[in-house]
Amino acid sequence: MAQRVEQQPPKDEEDEIRAQVARYPRLSNAQEQRLLATQGVERDEANRTLIEHNLHLVVEAAQARKQRGVPFGDLFQEGTVGLISAVEHYKPGDGGFHARLVHAIDVTMDDVLAQTQEAQRNDEAFVVACRLLESAQRLLSERLGRDATPAELAKLLQWEEARVNVILEMLRGAEVVHDQELLDYLEVLDDANEPDDPEA
Repeated sequence: MAQRVEQQPPKDEEDEIRAQVARYPRLSNAQEQRLLATQGVERDEANRTLIEHNLHLVVEAAQARKQRGVPFGDLFQEGTVGLISAVEHYKPGDGGFHARLVHAIDVTMDDVLAQTQEAQRNDEAFVVACRLLESAQRLLSERLGRDATPAELAKLLQWEEARVNVILEMLRGAEVVHDQELLDYLEVLDDANEPDDPEA
């Protein structure tokens, strides 16, 4: 009778990263100082060892930021870039080695978080602008009995006409490339603003 093999649940990305980093225990101060003092052709290998055995600093920094909108794996990758740069550019006169590494990792991750948050704000602002423009188009269409011009829309919304044209062009582009998420959102807005049928 064949022995039953119990299947293990798949590990997620964070678990895999932690397992890989756990293979590189922290170095003693003496070990780090010896590696930092390495010169010549052996310096690259020393740097690689310093990077690998300080990856725990990247994990700790990512853990502290994991609920702020960027996946743990992305934070780890960006933090690792900061770690590599800090190790490769470190010089004995730069001060505390660990402090330099932590600072470089923190700066790199915080830059990514700031860029992500800015992108989210821009996306939200664009969706709001689309909603306002759609409402203005419906209102003027009812008043005028025809499609409103960009100039008329701009006057109603108190926007620059160039802004209206940019948003209209982006919406047309979204239709061309089938940006379904945006189009679905606008369709929901249309449905929500349609009057109820009294005979329904």
